[in-house]
Amino acid sequence: MNNAHLRFGRLGYTKVLKKTTSHFKAPMDRFIGEPSENQSLLHAHLISVIGGDTQIAAVGAAIANREWFSVEFPDGSTVRATLGANAQSYRGSVTLEGSKHPLRHLVGVSEELGQIGSGKMTERVILFDDSPEFVWKSLAQTHGIPGMSGWAGWVIGELKRLKKIEPLRGIGCRPVLVKGPKGLFMNCISRGLRSGKLQFPESNGPVHWSRQSLSHLLTPEIS
Repeated sequence: MNNAHLRFGRLGYTKVLKKTTSHFKAPMDRFIGEPSENQSLLHAHLISVIGGDTQIAAVGAAIANREWFSVEFPDGSTVRATLGANAQSYRGSVTLEGSKHPLRHLVGVSEELGQIGSGKMTERVILFDDSPEFVWKSLAQTHGIPGMSGWAGWVIGELKRLKKIEPLRGIGCRPVLVKGPKGLFMNCISRGLRSGKLQFPESNGPVHWSRQSLSHLLTPEIS
């Protein structure tokens, strides 16, 4: 984790007033953005920014005012993004060992991502990890789908074949968008069972899913 900062992106914000122009960049450890027809513009769904009091206050105001900001990825590429209308922001503090003053932390969430988390929107599911196990488990929980954890590889492969899974742009994660109603996923299971690609368990009983902690999913693998 010594070089964790190299995986950070940067959020840039410029505010032009009548007589002055303010500009700053703040470290961003998490970002999920959905490309539009113009590939240089993204609809942001999640941002996680660290900075000082003034910077975080400015980012919070920009989110509330639906303003655009720049996103610089670790590879140096830059796009413009906005969280859009009705986005929510949450603030906290990060205490650093040896520092007298804590850093301020802000997490911004788009209206759509917030609705997915509350169960109000399920036909477009935004996930921050693209592993088949995580995607299948999330879909099963979101839609209340009966299934086995061992079905993940085949079901997700089928959804990719149908082009129902799209990669999103991310920092600190590998986000995807899964599109489709519950009936689509149930039909995938039906095809798998009929073709023999999927198998029911040999005996009746509860289905056990492996547990994945949030901290494990949010911690990048170190090579």
